[in-house]
Amino acid sequence: LINMAGQRDWQIELAVGHVQHHLRDGEASEGPGHSVGGRPVDRGGGDGSDAEQDAAFVEALAGQFDLPFYRADLDLSSEAGNVEAAARRGRYHALAAMAETFRTRYVVCAHQADDQLETVLMRMLRGASVRGLSGMAWRRRLLPGRQTRLIRPMLGVDRESAERYLQDLDQPWREDHTNRDLSRSRARLRHEVLSVLRGMRPDVAVKSVGLTDHMRAVARIVEDAIELAADRVMWSDGSATFDRADARSLPRVVLVGLLRRILSAAGAVPDKLGSRTMNPVVRAIRDRQGGQRSFDLSGNVCLQITRDTVRIGPGNEA
Repeated sequence: LINMAGQRDWQIELAVGHVQHHLRDGEASEGPGHSVGGRPVDRGGGDGSDAEQDAAFVEALAGQFDLPFYRADLDLSSEAGNVEAAARRGRYHALAAMAETFRTRYVVCAHQADDQLETVLMRMLRGASVRGLSGMAWRRRLLPGRQTRLIRPMLGVDRESAERYLQDLDQPWREDHTNRDLSRSRARLRHEVLSVLRGMRPDVAVKSVGLTDHMRAVARIVEDAIELAADRVMWSDGSATFDRADARSLPRVVLVGLLRRILSAAGAVPDKLGSRTMNPVVRAIRDRQGGQRSFDLSGNVCLQITRDTVRIGPGNEA
């Protein structure tokens, strides 16, 4: 952005933000970060961890260009479950706070096409829906209800092109050494799968961006259909009821989306509404059996199917 702004008549003010997650503190260093042109990256000072040296490098780079620097430190020691998801939430809240301090409407991330391809493949392995296969958006709200936008202007550029650009500028950069840890799924995918795909199609990463743009458009169509179906759901005392024949007529992807939306609103845990949970429910709604069947779901939510209706509500009321 700095170099491009100098080549164009852009009136922009930039600041640099860095979030130290402290997830790598105390880890042994695996040598210097990526070096360029035989010139090693300045590893800085700090507490000796690679993560702290990353922060020092970013701060020094901001100082080199006389840009304001904002830093946030996260404490994830009390987080249980998915630490990476907690780190992502903490990072976005920290970036939102920085944006408010700097009074900017945009936070720019350097995700590029290889990141998009990795994201889509990881989600595919987990059995993602159309929305999941849309990958990362070019722009979106940083947090729900906030005006600040997260933008990713480099999504159409692959990693090799980005690195070559930095080399042309004689600009060193750093890499997270955990990216080489093949015990991590994403690192293994990057080194063992993407290399094969690039051998078959060198521009595979950029092609994946076109696919995700297409899937995002499809996802919007599905979301619109879910909205129309949701308008026919009747809510009363925290329970939702809708016509089973109407639900049966919906395309499967729309029915699944509608059910997930209602179940989440009723208190079910979204992460526990995967295909293993949803497939039996969808089959039961779409078959022609009568009688009454019940499914006890997470969050003490019960889904009941009768001959004519589907009801979702608190389990203790079933």
